[in-house]
Amino acid sequence: MQYPTQRMVDMEIKKEEETKEIDDTATAAVAEEKMKLSVDEVIEKYVGSFGLSQLLQVVLVSFSWVFDSQNTLVTIFTDAQPSGWRCKTSAINASLSSSWCMNDTAGGGGNEGQLSGHVCGLAAGSWEWIGGNSATTIAEWDLICHRKFLAAIPTSLFFIGSILGCTFYGRLADAWLGRKKTLLLACILTTITTFFTSLSPNVWIYSFLRFANGFARSGNGICSIVLSMEVVGNKWRGQVGQYGFFFYTAGLLSLPFIAYPIRTHWRYLYWIISLPPLVYMFLLVPLVVESPRWLLVRGRNKEALEVLRKLARWNRKKLPDNIDLIIPSQATTGSEGDKNTIGDENENIWTTRWAAKRMIIVMLFGFGVGFVYFGIQLNTENLNFNLYLTVIINALMEIPAIVIGGILLSFTNRRLLSSLSAISAGVLCILCIIFTTASSKNTSSSNWPQLTIEAIGFMASSITFDVLNIYCVELFPTNARNFAVSMSRASLMLGASLSPLLVAVGRLSPSLSFIVFGAFSIVSGTLSVWLPETRNAPLYETLKQQEEEEEEKHRRLRQPTMV
Repeated sequence: MQYPTQRMVDMEIKKEEETKEIDDTATAAVAEEKMKLSVDEVIEKYVGSFGLSQLLQVVLVSFSWVFDSQNTLVTIFTDAQPSGWRCKTSAINASLSSSWCMNDTAGGGGNEGQLSGHVCGLAAGSWEWIGGNSATTIAEWDLICHRKFLAAIPTSLFFIGSILGCTFYGRLADAWLGRKKTLLLACILTTITTFFTSLSPNVWIYSFLRFANGFARSGNGICSIVLSMEVVGNKWRGQVGQYGFFFYTAGLLSLPFIAYPIRTHWRYLYWIISLPPLVYMFLLVPLVVESPRWLLVRGRNKEALEVLRKLARWNRKKLPDNIDLIIPSQATTGSEGDKNTIGDENENIWTTRWAAKRMIIVMLFGFGVGFVYFGIQLNTENLNFNLYLTVIINALMEIPAIVIGGILLSFTNRRLLSSLSAISAGVLCILCIIFTTASSKNTSSSNWPQLTIEAIGFMASSITFDVLNIYCVELFPTNARNFAVSMSRASLMLGASLSPLLVAVGRLSPSLSFIVFGAFSIVSGTLSVWLPETRNAPLYETLKQQEEEEEEKHRRLRQPTMV
């Protein structure tokens, strides 16, 4: 037997070390071969632009639009002008007002002019509302005659609360909690404030609680639209943004059917609509996934990858194991430190010149859109139609608006579509003046033409409203997107907060309200021409990245063609 010599042992050890070095080198090479991809690239190549997982995500988050619209437009019924009044039997023999009350009972409808001319001159206690004092807030707290403008305060404060809420939720979702947790918080606060609104003892407490409710619910729409659009491919963003508005329409359409059976008790309506957000946050919010884009810009790459793997599994696909998520600007800078930050911590929309200019234009545009969109809906009580039927017709007009808007978004530029729809809404509002004038002469024959023009005008304003929400998401990057959407919605709410005052004026002069709504819509439509086109553009991750890539794109377009 031959025993190994020391030389043979040394050679064997050296061979093992060389093998280990080769293995280590190979492992390092594999590690270096990791694919550095952006979220957009992962979605397009491996997850799928729009599959079952994204559809479930869109449906889950869009349910929040149902109670968002219910809380926004509930005052159409709770704060409506009462349907009519009548003399009290005990007051028929009253010496002061018996003859006047008896002679004018037949004319005691809900028209403001009639109330001012009749009820305001009657002795207290000689008449009563036909539906009872608990039918609306106006009936319960006597918000008529010299107190009639108090009826506009709760709705105006609701929209002002929404303005502050948009700013709060936008910053909260971008910088701290993320989209999903912010949505959960909004649901909790919406349920609480809606329920306590039903317990209001007077118009001032009621106004404050409507303000709080506006603040609370504003986070629902902001987070919903962003959570929907940040998990799909570029070509599906417009359509996905439109899908959520079907649920908003469902919420609006449900209101007259809920309100009619309980039309003599306005407080019951608030009790009922406080339940959907409570059910939603327990049953559906836990199933929603956080935005992988937000997780990435917060430096939580592993969590972002896990979300994308989950979405891919539901689409029956699989992500490669060697994917390394990056923000596109990091691919050129190669900075490892950037992976744990959003970029420059000091950068924001207002300190970035191009973003600030863009945001101001969006807000001015949104102000006019919100004023007209919500104003037309609140102005339904000034039409010569049954209130419940008018709201149903307007809600149904949202459906063709969503369908038409979704189709047009698939092949039409955002800038052109938002401009033309706003101008069309303004022209149709002004056309309503013709039928308003005719209606004052012959109410029986001119109501349907007036309602038809109003409904088509509302459909056009609805398209503008929907497109603006989608447009704003595409105009700004991930680290400022929620804030941008919140500022856009704040401007919508600011416009909406002024519309109840015009509705109050419209009770005396309907033509004036239509002229103002039309003019605002036309002017707003001209503002969007100063915004860049975003159709088929990528969703950027940081302000710096978007600025660099858009400048490069413009530089290439400006370069002269060589002959």
